[in-house]
Amino acid sequence: MAFVGPSYLWYNRRDMDTIDGRDKGLSELTDRELEILERVATGATNQQVAVELDISINTVKAHLRNVYAKLGVESRTEATLCAIQCGLIHIDEREERDEPTPEGDTPEVLPPSPPLAGVSWPLSPVQAIVVGLVLVLFVAISVWPAARTGAADAQTRLMDSAAAPAAEVALVNPSRWRALAQMPSPRSRFAAATLDGTVYVIGGIGRDGVSAQVMAYDPVDDRWAYRASKLSPVANIGAAVLNGRIYVPGGLAEDGELLATVEVYDPLIDTWEQGPPLPQALCAYALAADDHGIYLVGGWDGRRYLDTVYYLDAEEQVWRERTPLPSARGFAAAAVAQERLYVVGGYDGEQDLALVQSLPLDADQESVWMTHAPMALRRAGHGMALSQSSLYVVGGGWESGFGFNERYDVANDAWSSFDSPLVGEWRNLSLALAEARGGAFVLAMGGWNGRHLGIVEGYQVFFPIYLSTIEIGR
Repeated sequence: MAFVGPSYLWYNRRDMDTIDGRDKGLSELTDRELEILERVATGATNQQVAVELDISINTVKAHLRNVYAKLGVESRTEATLCAIQCGLIHIDEREERDEPTPEGDTPEVLPPSPPLAGVSWPLSPVQAIVVGLVLVLFVAISVWPAARTGAADAQTRLMDSAAAPAAEVALVNPSRWRALAQMPSPRSRFAAATLDGTVYVIGGIGRDGVSAQVMAYDPVDDRWAYRASKLSPVANIGAAVLNGRIYVPGGLAEDGELLATVEVYDPLIDTWEQGPPLPQALCAYALAADDHGIYLVGGWDGRRYLDTVYYLDAEEQVWRERTPLPSARGFAAAAVAQERLYVVGGYDGEQDLALVQSLPLDADQESVWMTHAPMALRRAGHGMALSQSSLYVVGGGWESGFGFNERYDVANDAWSSFDSPLVGEWRNLSLALAEARGGAFVLAMGGWNGRHLGIVEGYQVFFPIYLSTIEIGR
């Protein structure tokens, strides 16, 4: 028995004439959409498809959204399976897709041969073993493109790359947004934290690659300054304040290595030192802190997205596991409000999420995750900040740009929308709360919009109220 190969996927436009019912969406695909679907089915990334077809990565994404909509699916894997099941894409062993037919001859249409055709039955024990191995290999070949797609998609999620020069960032000026001094070095996938009125921007990816740079923003004077660089350049990180210092766990290094180190910044002496290491190396997690410790939620460990929740005790300086998430995810956002840890949105390896779930902070309580009202849109790679009893969510999403942002009223479990200063996609940014002249602001900083951004936009959440007394004469 010998293999004739290699096996590959191919499609036949003429098969469209036989499709009806649920599969009608296939007949609506354009030639370009078919080309992209074929390449996606072989495990090619959006970047690879863009290069091969000489189009931009944003054009690939737009075509994929149309393919998903027409097929009624939500992922690359589902689109591939749908096309295979409906006969648009076939697994074949021919080395050439279109064999010429002599003029005047009508090609004979034969039914597809089942696997193992020609094998006599019943099988001997040796034949049965060989057949079993062949079937296992056949299944492995069939699912391999989907597995490869998952790995490629993870790499796309972890790094920024532009297939074509991006257009200028289109900014608008809604009434409650204020343009502030831009960051000296544009970047995305960085950490941000506010301590003693100063906002610190740490690490991330910029024009020169993964960075260890630290910048400090004074919101009163609207001015930036550089601080001591982090010990290790990393991206896809978060930062949390604990006992007057800033903790930055793990992250993704320039060479693709994931780190388990925790680095701690003391702004009083402008120095970094090593903190208690993580139980495992990871990045793309969500981070939040209360007065007693730091919560690290989910993330990517190099192979899969996680459902783990780690807690760093401030006194003992030891990471411990808490109740895991109901489902794995990365690129979510987290905050502590009303004695609960809230986790909002994220990406589970297949799709962005609108989920909002919370866990009580008290470990002595029954640690059960509670599900709350979801966001209006699925978001991942978004920024989030807590002000009073509201969670402000800005940007996020890999599939398309969002025209509005969302605010969550924790007490009433209700969402409302508010406008955005940036038109188009806006992800892997950071949010921070700061007091500035004119009131309290949620600062939306940096991110990705086809390029690394240095913008700083402040959304005013509180206005100062000035009271005066008037002496009334008798």
